[in-house]
Amino acid sequence: MLMKKLAQSDPGKLMGTYVAFLRALYIIHQNGHWKCKGPSFYAHHLMLERIYKSAAEDADLAAEKTIGLFGSDSINLSAQSKLIQQITERYSSENNLENSLKAEKDFVILSKKIYNTLKEADSLSLGLDDAIMSISNNREGNIYLLQQSLA
Repeated sequence: MLMKKLAQSDPGKLMGTYVAFLRALYIIHQNGHWKCKGPSFYAHHLMLERIYKSAAEDADLAAEKTIGLFGSDSINLSAQSKLIQQITERYSSENNLENSLKAEKDFVILSKKIYNTLKEADSLSLGLDDAIMSISNNREGNIYLLQQSLA
C-alpha cells in the first residue's frame, strides 16, 4: 500500500513516509529486543538493541533533513502515527528476528523507490542523497546481522 502511493506523492510526503518507516523499525526491533528468549537470548537481545538504536539515529537524521528541505508539515504527528501503526502491524509474528529481517528488507526496497522518485522529480539535494545512502548502508548492515543470526 505504501509503495503504490509513491508516484503520486509530493517530496515532503514521500520523506514523511520514509521517516515513519524508520520510526516503525525502531519499535519493531525494540519490541523484539524485549521479547527475546531461548539459548541465544543474550546475543539476540544485544543485537536488536544495537539495531533499534541505529534506527532511532537514522530516523532523527532523516526527519531533520526532511524538515530542512520540505518544511515541518512533512513530519505531521497524526500522519506519522497512522503510518507507523500500518507498518508495525505487518511485522507482528512471534519470530522477532524474522520480523526484524523482513521489515529491514522492505525498508531498503522502499528507500530505493523513494530515492528514485525524488531523483526523477529533481527533489534530491546532495545532502539528502548522502543521508539516504548512509541510512541504506546502515540498514543493509542490519540485514546481514539478522540473516547471520537466523542461519
